[in-house]
Amino acid sequence: MDSKFLAFGIALLLQAGGIVWWASGLQSAVRHNAFQVEMMRKDVAHNSKFVLEWPSGSWLSGQPLPSDIRQDSRLTYLESQVGQLMKKNYGLNGVD
Repeated sequence: MDSKFLAFGIALLLQAGGIVWWASGLQSAVRHNAFQVEMMRKDVAHNSKFVLEWPSGSWLSGQPLPSDIRQDSRLTYLESQVGQLMKKNYGLNGVD
């Protein structure tokens, strides 16, 4: 057998091995992503159920979900109240 054909055959085998290695890595990445999607699916379904059933009272509340603006304004108010109490009782300028 000629050495050119032998070198060509080895090069083709190495290239085929590289393609198989790349494809198996790609397949494992796809399988891992599919596994992650399946793990998140139940959490998404649970969250969707919670959001839909919250206003009807199924989760022991008949009120709509609070907005972030209302929560933020309430937290700001509470922080100012705590700051005033700390200043009044301890002479401090706020909570750190």
